[in-house]
Amino acid sequence: MIARFEPECLKKFAAEVFQQAGIPAQDAEMISRVLVTTDMRGVHSHGVVRAARYIDCIQAGGIKSAAELEIIEESASHLRVSAAGGLGIPASVKTTEKLIEKAKQCPIAVATVNHSDHYGAAGYYAMRCAEEGLIGFSMSNTCPLAAVSGGASAGIGNNPFAYACPAGKYRAILFDVCMSVVASGKIEIASKEHKKIPFGWILDKDGNPTDDPDQIYNGAVMLPFGGHKGYGIAAMVEMMTALLGNSGLLSGVKSWNKVPGRDSNTGHCFMAINPAFFGGLDNFVARTEKMIDELKAGKKAEGTEKIFYPGEIEFAREAEAFEKGVPLSDASLNELKRAAELVRYDIAGLEKCRMD
Repeated sequence: MIARFEPECLKKFAAEVFQQAGIPAQDAEMISRVLVTTDMRGVHSHGVVRAARYIDCIQAGGIKSAAELEIIEESASHLRVSAAGGLGIPASVKTTEKLIEKAKQCPIAVATVNHSDHYGAAGYYAMRCAEEGLIGFSMSNTCPLAAVSGGASAGIGNNPFAYACPAGKYRAILFDVCMSVVASGKIEIASKEHKKIPFGWILDKDGNPTDDPDQIYNGAVMLPFGGHKGYGIAAMVEMMTALLGNSGLLSGVKSWNKVPGRDSNTGHCFMAINPAFFGGLDNFVARTEKMIDELKAGKKAEGTEKIFYPGEIEFAREAEAFEKGVPLSDASLNELKRAAELVRYDIAGLEKCRMD
């Protein structure tokens, strides 16, 4: 069952829940905005369904609710920061905004973050760059969840990667993927909704194929998309986050950390390229529009009604959510309610946000 909620009301409710968990108001608003925007774009595996898990980790002592971003080193074109054991989303939002400021003054800027935690949807940060006329890249490592080529155990994270760029009349190109066949959040949602998953998504803890999503809580191993290709890109993300950013490396990352006194040391990397230094922004946008025009004009396969460019489906969903409300499944709604219950916040305010 799907229920729809007014976007700004939903953001306000979620932010108030996060504040009750001891998260500073500004950071709580950032987390709420990222999660709800992600739901609006239809990526429900990284939306408000994650809210309660952040609070679980805070209350267990594994994430510092009010950690302040620490700048380790910076120049006109680079930034190295530590999230200091805090939440990944506010650390990443603040870092991305600083990165955008730098990239507006130079051809390319790069930022790394360590001692962080789960940062939500990678595409949010890449898209922020595109909204400012820049080409954006965003990536993060995770604890080992996926098998490497030839492996039957979790050897590397599913390591999300995203890019985006401004596209004029098409708004932007936006591409956001993790390195496993699907995000673990989709499997968790299937488990909560008591649905089977396709074979080929995961292996059970013994290395056998399974269609039981509950195995995600019992040592299941994610499978990389495209076999060795997904594995290779996951290794690239590890290079840019763990190696370049000096964060946890492979098994050194403890995502969704609940151990008091030990931060997860997740790493992120963000890059922004300024087209103004490469022939001009207007020229770049015009050529991007031309590229999309040509892609969409291609011959359609049988049964295909429309060819989409990367991000088009997400933008259409977001526009619909502004008009009709943010669609939340029972799984997402129940986790948001659980988040409120964890901090003893009245869920009556959530019902006031309903649009259906």
